[in-house]
Amino acid sequence: MKRLALADRGGVLFVGIAVGAVMALSFLTYGKPVSALMPAETAKAPTITLPAAAPANAHDLQCSADFPLSPRVLTGLRANRPLRIGVIGDSFGEGIYAATNGLFQEADGFQVYSFAKEGIGLTRYQSLDVLAHVKSRFSETPIDIAIIDFGANDTQGVRQGGHGAAYMTPRWQAVVGGRAAELVAYLRQQGVAVAWVGLPRMRKPDFDRDVQAMNAFYTGLMCKLGVPFVNPVAASEDHQHRFAMELIDSSTKQPYIARAEDGVHMSFHGYREITKPVLQRIALLSKNAPDEQR
Repeated sequence: MKRLALADRGGVLFVGIAVGAVMALSFLTYGKPVSALMPAETAKAPTITLPAAAPANAHDLQCSADFPLSPRVLTGLRANRPLRIGVIGDSFGEGIYAATNGLFQEADGFQVYSFAKEGIGLTRYQSLDVLAHVKSRFSETPIDIAIIDFGANDTQGVRQGGHGAAYMTPRWQAVVGGRAAELVAYLRQQGVAVAWVGLPRMRKPDFDRDVQAMNAFYTGLMCKLGVPFVNPVAASEDHQHRFAMELIDSSTKQPYIARAEDGVHMSFHGYREITKPVLQRIALLSKNAPDEQR
């Protein structure tokens, strides 16, 4: 991809809006309506009915037309200051942070920060309250754009208020969906642009089945919340829709090592590929955006 050389950051806003609108229209061609279940004992947290998964070739931002425009982003652009990107998540978040920082470290007008922490998740509040963690980090380092990735540690039951819930049961969806919605709501209250990245194809069939249920869950939840969501499965599987250690770069069409040896995590290049739809949108805000791939 050639370098994006834009003379005026303000003018880029109109480009971002136009590109966002096109992406939103493309989503509408395969979007599914989302309904909510509201059990009486968990009425304050949404339970999401799992929608049909997006088509395998739909590696794109879904459910949002204007990302990454937000009050904080617009303020930063008007002030001509660097835009601050924060990556929130578990070990996948750490990988996305490394890939994002590597991509934008030479770009004009960006700073990238990690809010990620290995081993945490939205089912693991007994070890770390993710919302409290993000609030604490934000008070020290306010960000303008948040890229979130949770789920690899959450294919398990959850406990809240002395009650347990098995994976993907209505109560599980209510608890985990409520925690995700609270995190998104807090960031938006601060004027932050929010995007969510799903999980890739996994090597072990049982884990992969659980991960695809997670992707379907977050597709529905993020569309309900109006948050752009990337389902990266198409970017992380071979032509026969199977797990593969080596894949083809979507830009250069050259093979590259995409996965770590554990069959779960990605390589540096792989993290960049699965997050590409988000990073491309953010790059539009730069006068001198980095190459799409290096």
